[in-house]
Amino acid sequence: KIGHMETKHVETFFAAFAKSSGLHVSLTKIRGDNGHHVVESAFKAFSRALRNLLDGSTTDAGTANNDNKMKTLWGTQSASYLQSVGLERTGKVQRKTKETSILVHLKLNGVSDHNNTTIETGIWSLNDFFRLLATEAQMSLEMKCQGDLWVDDHHTSEDVSIALGQVLNQALGTKAGLNRMWCATATEGTAVIEVTMDLSNRPCV
Repeated sequence: KIGHMETKHVETFFAAFAKSSGLHVSLTKIRGDNGHHVVESAFKAFSRALRNLLDGSTTDAGTANNDNKMKTLWGTQSASYLQSVGLERTGKVQRKTKETSILVHLKLNGVSDHNNTTIETGIWSLNDFFRLLATEAQMSLEMKCQGDLWVDDHHTSEDVSIALGQVLNQALGTKAGLNRMWCATATEGTAVIEVTMDLSNRPCV
């Protein structure tokens, strides 16, 4: 139940919707026990599938034809992308604690040039990570941190990540007009990673 609502009625809803709309709808729960979350994610997944149906695309990777459609809809030359870059969204945070002093300045400007990225955290591996992040996300990033590295790397790693999250939240603003759910995969050597993002303000890893 969700309050006084029996969750079994959600199946009734989708069955009636499919019948009256003439659509074939297959909805399968992969995991989850919280009724509220299951129902909410069901409507989210259905909405995403409906959007893909209307756009003639799919979030499933595989075919060159689908890749071309996705580039047309969401690629770097798409109207959606160019309008997003045109908003010139930025965020800037300066924060100081007993352990770290940090400046992070982010511009979602569609630029992936190293000349527009300055990363100085004092930790080489962290520098490389954030530089790669800026390049792949096509954004300009300035990040400077002076931390208590003579103690360990923990405070610097944690605090610059917090600051980056804060400036990204600033830059996205109300999130109006954004595609709030998406997933992507990347391959490096024998590793394959899939990341799913939901910008609906429910932080969870």
